[in-house]
Amino acid sequence: MSLKLGQITTLVISSASAAKQVLQKQDLAFCSHRSILNAPHAQHHYEYSISFMPIVTQWRILRKILNSNISSGRSLDSSEYLRSEKVKELVALCRKAGLSNDYVDIGRATFETSLNLISNIVFSKDLTDPYEDSGKEFKELVV
Repeated sequence: MSLKLGQITTLVISSASAAKQVLQKQDLAFCSHRSILNAPHAQHHYEYSISFMPIVTQWRILRKILNSNISSGRSLDSSEYLRSEKVKELVALCRKAGLSNDYVDIGRATFETSLNLISNIVFSKDLTDPYEDSGKEFKELVV
């Protein structure tokens, strides 16, 4: 089934077996018709992001790396403890701010928590300190 959402035709897959077929066997046929938004072009993010990159050899290589090393069940299972620890650190930050009647910039706190989670998965080290404004430079680069 397909839907016309504005100017974009969207394919709706209604069964698990059809979705598996499309996502595992016919992925290149479907993803080559995806539209890339204008926003990633502003800072050339589309050149290096697997989400926005055109279907080329580099995209295939990055997708294989992502699927085998970062998004695999084994990898997600092994980082479960780390994700739990980072959420506990975020809750502790909010609790400390609440006890001292201070405010929490949720956007900054969640950005730094996410950044620390990703940096721990990739580099085994936190890149920011949630009790200081050390993630400001990273956020300015991303935004």
